[in-house]
Amino acid sequence: MRHKAVLAALAALIIGPLVWSGLAQTPKPATRSLSLADCIRKALEGNLDLAIEALNPEMDSASAAEAREKFLPEFGLSSNYLDQDIPSSWGVEGPTIKTKMDYYQLGVTQRTPLGTELGLSLFTRKTDTSRAYTTVNPAYFSEFRLNLRQPLLRDFGFRANRYESIKARRQLDMSEAALKSTLLQTIYGVEEAYWNLYYARESLRVLEMSLAQSRETLKRNEEAARIGTKSAVEVLSAETEVAGYEDRVLSARLQVEKTENRLKSLLNMPVAGAAAGVAAVSGEDLVSIIPADEPQAAKHAVTYEEALATALAERPELARTDAMMANAATDIGYFRNQLLPRLDLNFSLWSPGQSGIKYIFQDNNPLTGIIIDTIYGSRGQSFRDVWKMAYNNLSLNVTLALPLSNFVSRAGLARARLAQDQARLQLDKERQTIEIEVMEAVKDLEASATKIETSARYRGLMEKRVQAETQRYDLGLVGSEWLFTYQRNLAQAKADEIRAVIDYKIALAALDKAMGTTIRTKSLKFKGYEF
Repeated sequence: MRHKAVLAALAALIIGPLVWSGLAQTPKPATRSLSLADCIRKALEGNLDLAIEALNPEMDSASAAEAREKFLPEFGLSSNYLDQDIPSSWGVEGPTIKTKMDYYQLGVTQRTPLGTELGLSLFTRKTDTSRAYTTVNPAYFSEFRLNLRQPLLRDFGFRANRYESIKARRQLDMSEAALKSTLLQTIYGVEEAYWNLYYARESLRVLEMSLAQSRETLKRNEEAARIGTKSAVEVLSAETEVAGYEDRVLSARLQVEKTENRLKSLLNMPVAGAAAGVAAVSGEDLVSIIPADEPQAAKHAVTYEEALATALAERPELARTDAMMANAATDIGYFRNQLLPRLDLNFSLWSPGQSGIKYIFQDNNPLTGIIIDTIYGSRGQSFRDVWKMAYNNLSLNVTLALPLSNFVSRAGLARARLAQDQARLQLDKERQTIEIEVMEAVKDLEASATKIETSARYRGLMEKRVQAETQRYDLGLVGSEWLFTYQRNLAQAKADEIRAVIDYKIALAALDKAMGTTIRTKSLKFKGYEF
């Protein structure tokens, strides 16, 4: 035993200074006092889960805008130039035929939510050829044309043609509901971590006070043992008590660090340990958070029926599932429409115009080759014929198509119906989950309120008991082990009283989350969203 004591002393002499020098080189982080409102604000600004989730509504909003763009008009402009020299197949035309042509077209097409496809076009063409016996050369030809196609069965109506737009809008609603869920969970996580950090620090403070008290008792026992009024057993008991408190203080400090890191991760702040290097690189200070708010246990009376009615009206999960059901109903309507035959009405109206250099042959016979007169025209004259509707042309037809898939494949409709059934079951499940969650939140709140009263009464009684036992100890009626037991019970009672208040604050935050009212009750704003 003596050899072991000597080795332990040597180890303390050698290792102790090294450990102490290592601790001295580690700078203690500065403290930063933050209120709960400050923490929530920092979470809304920097939480990574929120930042990731917030991108989904923006992407879905872009998808909804893209789906609406198909109803915007489409303009087209084309130009073509041809210079052609080909051998002649008719001897009187000469050995080759040279042709030059330029072509310009301007058009616009428009699709309407009824399925109507409307097209307007205006084009002009100039042709100059060496072909013999041509009566107009160069020739100018222009035309204005109106085309219309109207589906009468398949692809007819607002629902069929706005299908992608409706789906995209509903997807946007679902992503906003998911963002609200993430917001509620994040804010609750911040509140829970904040109050747990407060409790961890208060528990550490209580243990440190108890440690100081036990050390003071140890000093008194050592002095009493020196003068012979206390035994060595009393000193050993006090030393054991000090060692036990030192062990609990170390565990409490570790718990403070873990709880603080949990809160910092929600706020996207550098945490202790490996993240210290990241903080140095990013230029942020590694700080220790001190909760500035005191947990005031203001009673909040709410019945289960009131809380459940609010939750059914506010919870984003129900809004998301409602959108899923509406999407399934839209799918059913669309796929039913796609099973109809294709019956289209096609209408065309066009007005041509022609001009150019016209040759008048003898006896109006180009084969004579004798030109007796020349009439000069221009491209503008061909356009005048177009605008005057000098030549009216009209086309109207109806086409019917019966795709084989209409009679064989109904997979899309079947899938949509199954999705609707699934969404209906999902809605029932969500309501059941919310009912249980609200019920548990209300019960936890009521139990926490009762716990505050009982823990405070128990702590008061334990303080009186410790005072009484201290007096008995001072009179020598009881040993230190008996007194230490009551002191430990008092320290635990103080911690339990703080825990009861913290549990009430967390239970109140959980009830707000269960009802979906956290954002409104705290008057929070997030990137312009109205939740």
